[in-house]
Amino acid sequence: MQDILLAILKESLFGSLGIIKNLILIIVPLMIFIQIMIDYHWLERLSTKLKFITDFIGVSKDALVPMLIGVCAGISYGAGAILDAKERYGLCKEDAFLVMCVLVPFHAIFEIGLIYWVIGVNPLLILAARIAVALSGVLLSKKFIVDRRKQQSPA
Repeated sequence: MQDILLAILKESLFGSLGIIKNLILIIVPLMIFIQIMIDYHWLERLSTKLKFITDFIGVSKDALVPMLIGVCAGISYGAGAILDAKERYGLCKEDAFLVMCVLVPFHAIFEIGLIYWVIGVNPLLILAARIAVALSGVLLSKKFIVDRRKQQSPA
C-alpha cells in the first residue's frame, strides 16, 4: 500500500513540475515580448491599423491598446493596462466596461492556446468558442449601453 501511495506521490510531483516547466517556457517569453511591444510603442501603431475593431465594438481608439495587452497577456495584465489607459488617455467607463467584456472570455489567447496544445486539447476549437462568446457578450453589452444612453439623453 505504501509503495502505491509513494508511486502516486512521485508521479504527481514530477508531473506537476513538468507542467510548471512548460508554463514557464510559455509565459515568461510572452511577458517579455509584451513588455518590448509596450516599450517600443508597437501596440500604439498596431492600434491605429486595427481601428476597425474599435469601430465594431464601439470603443475609442485608446481602448484598443489595453484590449490587445489583455488578449495577448491575460486579464490581470489587461486590467492593469485599462487602469493605465484611464489615467493616460482618459478612457471612459463605457469603454473600460466593453474592453472587459471582451477580455473576460477572450484573455490570453496565445498563452492559453499553447497551454491547451501542450496538454493535448485542440486550441482552435477553444479559440473559436472563446471568439463566439466574446463577440456575443460585447455586442449585447454595447446594445445595452446604447439603449441606456438613449434613455438618459433628453429627447
